[in-house]
Amino acid sequence: MFEFKPQFNLVLCELHYSPIHGKTITSDNNIESHYLLIDRFDGATGIALDELEEYQEYDTDSEDEDEDENRITHISDIQRLYKNEYASILNGWINHKIIRNYHNIISRPDYIKPEIGKCIELSTGEQVVIIKTIWLKFIQRKWKQVFAKRQQIEKYRTSPSSISHRQVTGRWPDYCNNLPGLKGMLSNL
Repeated sequence: MFEFKPQFNLVLCELHYSPIHGKTITSDNNIESHYLLIDRFDGATGIALDELEEYQEYDTDSEDEDEDENRITHISDIQRLYKNEYASILNGWINHKIIRNYHNIISRPDYIKPEIGKCIELSTGEQVVIIKTIWLKFIQRKWKQVFAKRQQIEKYRTSPSSISHRQVTGRWPDYCNNLPGLKGMLSNL
């Protein structure tokens, strides 16, 4: 297996579905369980990495202006194109070979969205993505819980009984002694 460098990219990807994407005898046996790479993008500009150099060299006085206007290079343009394609596909019920709720997944409005992923080329030539954005969602969700707990403890510490306990003993009461932070935040995952 060949991996693209850098290790993680901003990508658009979609689940493999044989009636849409096809499958040959040389295809990987487990291709239906993978996300297929649509394209990789520059994180700062949102332009496809394959066409980034051409975009940077674009001259507004060029004679090929009509050709450049028709080319879709920005992540939002490609995302819109795929959403329109899936809207036309969704008229009928779709059964996936492996994923039971495939129809529900592709009918979500945020199905085709920018993700952080590790791009891998399989030995059969298919380019697939391992999505890594999920870890950011875990961290955000967990931090919201930790932050709410911190606010609650700070509220307890402002009560007169907690302040007097600290003045007498030199430490906060047990129910507001430990202020959670980043360290150990993901220990239960």
